Amino acid sequence: MSSKRKSAALLPEKQGEPEASVRQAKWFLRLLIIASVAVVAFGIVLLKDQRQSAPALPATPVSPASAMGDPTAQSNPAAVNGPFKPSSPADQLNQALAGGKPALVFMHSTNCQSCIDMMKVVDQVYPEFADQIALVDVDVYDEANGPLMEELGLRYIPTVVTFDKEGKATQNVGAMKAVAFRSFLLQNALGD
Repeated sequence: MSSKRKSAALLPEKQGEPEASVRQAKWFLRLLIIASVAVVAFGIVLLKDQRQSAPALPATPVSPASAMGDPTAQSNPAAVNGPFKPSSPADQLNQALAGGKPALVFMHSTNCQSCIDMMKVVDQVYPEFADQIALVDVDVYDEANGPLMEELGLRYIPTVVTFDKEGKATQNVGAMKAVAFRSFLLQNALGD
């Protein structure tokens, strides 16, 4: 066999080797892309399931005696309208209303900008009303609060609902400025 024929016979084999390497590299790249997508999807699922805890807002310090109208009664900062803090926002609201005390239900998340703005307003204004209005802080991401949010007709956040001493509810959706929030509490919770 001449050397020309040997070269020609070997040439197709050499051309086939890079094709196999390219196919193998493409297969590895596809596998790497699929694995990366799976890792990202798993990460999203994990992050989505994590809940942020809401910052603690001041609770209304009221003793049973002050709930009954005794102006000389001392308040207990560890209690909301009673000697113990109820276990849920729904319990806090029920206890305040049963005592004939106006209540403010503040429904929010901790990651929407309007909610964050409203939390600042509540932190600023609410202390003026702490002796008169029970604050019920409702984190919308807490599944245990679902029945209360449904009962109060929550559609958008932030939402505040005030109850006057007779239990009449008034709702406001969206963030408010401090002056508007103060006025809202005076008119709807205290009836001034």
